[in-house]
Amino acid sequence: MEPIPVNTPLLKGNELKYITECVQTGWISGEGPFINKFENEFSSYLHRKHGIAVSSGSAALDIAIRALGIGKGDEVIMPTFTIISPAQSIINEGAVPVLVDADPVTWNMNVEQVESKINKNTKAILVVHIYGLPVDMGPLLELAQKYNLKIIEDAAEVHGQTYNGIMCGSFGDISIFSFYANKIIT
Repeated sequence: MEPIPVNTPLLKGNELKYITECVQTGWISGEGPFINKFENEFSSYLHRKHGIAVSSGSAALDIAIRALGIGKGDEVIMPTFTIISPAQSIINEGAVPVLVDADPVTWNMNVEQVESKINKNTKAILVVHIYGLPVDMGPLLELAQKYNLKIIEDAAEVHGQTYNGIMCGSFGDISIFSFYANKIIT
């Protein structure tokens, strides 16, 4: 039986040239000109002031939750249909993930269910865009403003996508991306 790959990366540009340059200069991990250039160019592309490269999307979620001061007893509203990493990042800080069902058409968070989940312990809404389709951000941004909530935007699957002409990944108080092999970017 032939295995069916989760992904088939399309590498048709200058990847080999840049990888060779990284290896030849010794900058294969950590700090260095390639990381700095990536952080600056990617954050500029998204019209964000800052960008920080970390080892994974999961690590980025951990950092986002902690940076917003979310902790023990706090609640974060998030979708049911996503990888385990967002829920695990919330639990790691002692907070509670509060689940919202998926929209049957887009598979994204059903934004109509979010307000009914908000209470005095709610600190944030963690948005996860799925399969290149943006979540309906308008109502969520209104709820965040109305209830003084933070938006954490998991944009791991919407590189280059827009919502109402605005880049996905630029809506959240903190936004994360992933460059794992099966993400849209490859």
